[in-house]
Amino acid sequence: MRDSFTVAMLNSLRIGPYEQPYRANAPTAEWLIASRGGPDEAYLTISDTATPVGPDTAAAPRDLAPQNSILCVLAENADSVAEFLMLRHRPAAVAVPGRFFPADGAARLTERDGTLSLSAFGRHAHSAGTSGGRAVLHDIPDPAPNASGAITWHFQAVERPWRAAT
Repeated sequence: MRDSFTVAMLNSLRIGPYEQPYRANAPTAEWLIASRGGPDEAYLTISDTATPVGPDTAAAPRDLAPQNSILCVLAENADSVAEFLMLRHRPAAVAVPGRFFPADGAARLTERDGTLSLSAFGRHAHSAGTSGGRAVLHDIPDPAPNASGAITWHFQAVERPWRAAT
């Protein structure tokens, strides 16, 4: 398993209700950016990009940029598999690209023939607020107030070649 990386991934995203994650809808495609690093390469970030998926998915578009980032911490590590827990609170010493997205869930990275795959499921429920004049998201208790606006999601993503724009 690669220790540190930043890669583009084509994701098959399914979304479901906060309280009923097993009722996820049909998959839609999206581009993600996954990064692993930090002390002991113990952190994984999974960022959405808001970049539309076109008909050519052999390689990722150059203009991918992180929007919202889920932060995960390493739970188990093996040669070709790493498992992570998603965090509701960002450790003060850890920066994330884009906006931190509090989440509950798990992610599993596997590497086969030099290609990374990501399988994850979780849910996010957060309130919008401000801190230092910037918009932030923060976690809320369970049961979530206004849970109708909160969702669960399932990721099945595969690395794609990517040459980021400079």
